[in-house]
Amino acid sequence: MGRPLVFPDTIINKARNKLNNINNNSRTIIILIITGFTLMQLVVFNKQKLSSIITVCLVVIVVLVCVRLGFWQLQRADQKQQQLNAIENIQQQGVMNWAQLHQLPKEWNKTGVLVSLSGYFDTNNYWLLDNQIYNGQVGYDLLSLLKLPDESRFLLVNLGWVKAGRSRETLPNVTIPSGRFTLTAQIKEDNLSGFTLADSNTQSDLAKRIQIIDLQALSSQSQRTLVDFMAYRQGGEDEIAAPHYEAVVMSPEKHYAYSVQWFLIAIACVVVAIFASKKRIDNEK
Repeated sequence: MGRPLVFPDTIINKARNKLNNINNNSRTIIILIITGFTLMQLVVFNKQKLSSIITVCLVVIVVLVCVRLGFWQLQRADQKQQQLNAIENIQQQGVMNWAQLHQLPKEWNKTGVLVSLSGYFDTNNYWLLDNQIYNGQVGYDLLSLLKLPDESRFLLVNLGWVKAGRSRETLPNVTIPSGRFTLTAQIKEDNLSGFTLADSNTQSDLAKRIQIIDLQALSSQSQRTLVDFMAYRQGGEDEIAAPHYEAVVMSPEKHYAYSVQWFLIAIACVVVAIFASKKRIDNEK
């Protein structure tokens, strides 16, 4: 038998169906392409947005830290100025003797008071305070105990700086005054240990070398009762040691200068961030 007759309507319908299928597939492909492109754009936009947010957060953190450090330096400058004023007011009374020093009110901080002392040093009890710098050289501060007349306790006195030897295994030879000795000293009552990288005096140190000033520990080691403050010898360098104590090491002016530097760094961060943001916007256009 021959092929069945196909009427034109049937051919047209089949052709229309195939065309519809092609259109549907094309539509699907186009939709998938558009969707994928949109998702890619969203990802890129979100990455740029996330990057911008991170950048802004970092700039804000840096600026806040710099501003905080600037104000901290201003506070330190004010504290140093107050300390200098207090020392100046105390020293206007002139050099006191030991009896006059004890007549000061107990609630007063005696730091900065100049006092004339006369007594006998305990030549058997002395220490070398480690890691002291003087004129760019490393050495020790020589500490010894002074016995004052009409005083049952001993006073710890910083006699000054002595140069360190070539080896840390050997301590330098020191001279402790023998016989009655008179000196002018400045009193320090608080924060005797000062800045140090060590938390305490270690057993690995030689017997006379210490890392911090701990009155209680020195009292226990020497079997002497100590006054609850110490004295720093004033004057020029001699055969004993080189006095170098300064009550205020960093002046208020230096703190003001540091505060200006921190504020300028904060301003610079903001300016750089603004220019970088503007350049990015111009590139995106």
